[in-house]
Formats: sequence, C-alpha cells, structure tokens
Amino acid sequence: MGYGGRLQARPMSVLRTYRRRQGFTLPELLVVIVLGSVIAGALYQTLIYQQRLYTQERSTTYRHDALRLANAVLSADLREASATGGDFVATEADSLSLRSPVGFGIVCAVDSGGGKLGLFGLQGRMGNLSGDSLLIYHPDGWLVRVREAESEEASSLTCPYSNGLAVELVIRVSGSLTGIPVGAPVRAFHRYTYSLEENRDDWWLARTDGSATEILVGPFAGDGTGLSFEYFDAAGQTTSDPMRVARVQLTLVAESEPYERLDTLTSTVRPRNQ
Repeated sequence: MGYGGRLQARPMSVLRTYRRRQGFTLPELLVVIVLGSVIAGALYQTLIYQQRLYTQERSTTYRHDALRLANAVLSADLREASATGGDFVATEADSLSLRSPVGFGIVCAVDSGGGKLGLFGLQGRMGNLSGDSLLIYHPDGWLVRVREAESEEASSLTCPYSNGLAVELVIRVSGSLTGIPVGAPVRAFHRYTYSLEENRDDWWLARTDGSATEILVGPFAGDGTGLSFEYFDAAGQTTSDPMRVARVQLTLVAESEPYERLDTLTSTVRPRNQ
C-alpha cells in the first residue's frame, strides 16, 4: 500500500484532534475577552488618574502664578508710596487708591518763571501724561507738582552741561519751581485704584484711573475674600487715615476650576516714609 493509502488509513479520532487544534475553543475566547477587558479597564483608570493629576497640577500652577504676580504688582506700588507725602489717596478694606510710579527723569534745566522743567535720562512713561503728578527733589524736601499740559519741544530749554547732554523732554507744571537744582531726580506718578473686577463670571485684579480699566491677573475668590488690605500706623495700630499708614498687610485668595481649589498669600509691605 502506497503513501496515499497510509494517510487514508489514519483513524478518524486523530483527524478530529488535529482539526480542533487549529483555533480557540469558546471558553478560551471568553477568558481572553475577560482578561483583555480587565487590562483595558486598568489602563483607562490609569489614564483618567493621570489626566486628573495633570489638571490639578496645572490649576495649582495657575493659582500660584496669579498670587505671585498680583503680590509683585501691589507690593511694588506700596513700597514706592509715601503716606506723609500724600501718595495714599483712599485706603479701603477691599481696594486701594494711590499714586503709582510710572516714569523717571533728571532735571537738566529749570524755567521758574514759565513753570517748565527740562529733563534727560528718561525712563518709563514720562511723555504726554497730562494730569500726572510729579515728585521732584528739592533741598528742603520733595515737592509734589501736577502737570498742566502736554510735552513741549525739547529745544525750548537747554542744559548747562558742556559734555553734550541735551534736554530730552520739557514739561510744564503747576506751582513754584524755585530752588529746584539741576540734577534733581523727578518721578512721575499716576493715580490708580486697585480692586477686584468681575469678568466672564470670574474675579480679577484690576486697576483703573477713572477713565480706563486694566485687567491684570486672576482669577481670585469672588466671595469678598479674594483681595483685602489692613493698614497699620507706626505704633502697630490699625488706621483708616491715609496719612498715617506705615505698614500694609495684603491678603490674596486665588481660585481655579474645575476642582474649586483655593490658595492664600498674605504679605506685609512697608511704604517709604519720606
């Protein structure tokens, strides 16, 4: 009997066993499906956890950035303010009005009769800020003067120096300029009010000069705790008199979605007293 005859002579039970081994049985498929579902579910839960953790970390970063930036802006203005010099305009529990420094220059020429100052070494916003106040050094004490008009041509005044320095800006102010020396520093101030303003259902630190409002940073808690000030005099007692402020305690409460987490920052700032 040949080769083909030997194949045909194999028992049927052997052939059935051979065919069964070509695939999976139903129980085996069910086991694979169950195990695959368990693994997929575990991976899904891991992804959800990682996404939630990332969102929380991002929200925490946003809150900390809001606190840091708001504290930096407010602290910088508070440190430059002088209570005795009249820089504090209104001191409220949830807002603060003060003269904020916006520019700097040095006196190069003085026209006392015309009420004009020639400046050089300009920094910040010194030009075309009619109505801003100026803090001008005087041997008898710092003078506060208010600008009356827009900037004039720099050529209307000249510097007395022989080293080539030239007047960069001429401004006209109200009040006497007698006794102001050449080389005196001049600082420009603008009146701002800091408070929380609502914008798109959130509360943000904003500043306004009465005509325009700038949204600075946020969001902060909108329940009345987002921004608060406490004012103390030189003896450490709370005061509501802007002329007696020697220390300001600033509290900020930042919030973020979607978990409505809150972070608080409290700092103490001492304004300059001269």
